[in-house]
Amino acid sequence: MKSNLLLAFIFLNILFANGLVANAQEYRIMTYNVHHCNPPAQKGVILTDSIASVIKKSGADIALLQEVDNKSARVHGIDQPLELSQKSGLPYYRFFRAIDIPGGEYGVMILSKYPIISSSSYPLPAIEKGEQRIIGIVQIKPSGQADICIACTHLDLPANIRYKQVVFIDSLLGSKERLIFGGDFNAVPESPEIKYLRERYISTTETFKHTFPNTNPEVCIDYIFTGKAKPVKILSHKILENISHSDHLPLITEISL
Repeated sequence: MKSNLLLAFIFLNILFANGLVANAQEYRIMTYNVHHCNPPAQKGVILTDSIASVIKKSGADIALLQEVDNKSARVHGIDQPLELSQKSGLPYYRFFRAIDIPGGEYGVMILSKYPIISSSSYPLPAIEKGEQRIIGIVQIKPSGQADICIACTHLDLPANIRYKQVVFIDSLLGSKERLIFGGDFNAVPESPEIKYLRERYISTTETFKHTFPNTNPEVCIDYIFTGKAKPVKILSHKILENISHSDHLPLITEISL
């Protein structure tokens, strides 16, 4: 009996040493539509520092941001992805261009405390002559953990195209074992497109608090989901209230993966 226990102990140590078994680790994830760092009550004002401060104070390990500008005229040529990374304390990032706008680009981005080892982006199904939307996907490598797939998106406004977009997203992410994704879905929890995702993925909450607009919020349109393939424990889910730096409120969730 003792010899069997010793062999089992040795075997488990070999698995841990080779990274084949990992302890559960906690992650704090944010999704935030930052409105190109323009407070809605201050037309033309760009406060990249304020958005970065919200991210930093939240303690987020990973931030999924929508409506980010890269060197556009309306943000005075600022490289927002670079500045948001430097000032939030999240050193690894990828910006994903959705469309060109005067002087620069507009899209989504992912900030990470952990090294990003690969990235890709895909245009979402779109209405002819409508605004092109995108999903950005990265693989991160937390120390001592298996890779995690992180994805960020911003869906379109018309309901019919949103449904096609979530079906497309499912075709990209459905087979991922360690997965976290989220963003601004422009859809309420009862909509067919969010129901579609809730059937296939784990929502980080079943109590959907309003995230838009930032003042007297009326609807929930921002979400974070995880995959079902690996055990996930949702530790917390909350909206950061009374923040005026964007027209959305930030959403924060803590998970154990």
